[in-house]
Amino acid sequence: MSQEIANNALMHPFSVLRRVGFSPCVMQRLERYRSQQDREGRVVSMLSWADGTWCALSLHCEKTGAVVVDEGQQVDAYEDARSMLSGGFLPLLSLRWEAHA
Repeated sequence: MSQEIANNALMHPFSVLRRVGFSPCVMQRLERYRSQQDREGRVVSMLSWADGTWCALSLHCEKTGAVVVDEGQQVDAYEDARSMLSGGFLPLLSLRWEAHA
């Protein structure tokens, strides 16, 4: 793993996933995931890295409307996403909410 790549994630709105060109079946699963997270008060965004690794990331942002994903969280998400992608799974991750961050 390149630490430089893992530390430099780009966050995109969920709508970017619609433009990627996933199959209708995959998009249906992603949309269901987004709807489920939305019902629980979370927002789903997309993180991507320069090597093509990506993940859908569920974020808790009820109170402030803002979220910070620090370099450590980016590295953890990168490792989890790569592992899930290599295993044939959709990389659906959740960023844990911390009230006193």
